Amino acid sequence: MMHGSSDRSRLWIGVFAANVLLAAATITGVVAALLWGSVGQYVAWVTVGAPGLVVAGVWVRCRTRKTGQFSRPIRSK
Repeated sequence: MMHGSSDRSRLWIGVFAANVLLAAATITGVVAALLWGSVGQYVAWVTVGAPGLVVAGVWVRCRTRKTGQFSRPIRSK
């Protein structure tokens, strides 16, 4: 088994890419609201609200998908 740096970088990107993009969008939105005036306010609404939209989307997707043993309700006797 070979352990190359390209495998590790792909693993790192796969795990943290979405988080880094959301963090960059949020920081961009905060800076835009501070520096760009009225246009920055609209950019900030979209970019700062993006993490909330992602969480809501994942929550809805998990609630609507019924696969696997963990999606079944547990019944106690």
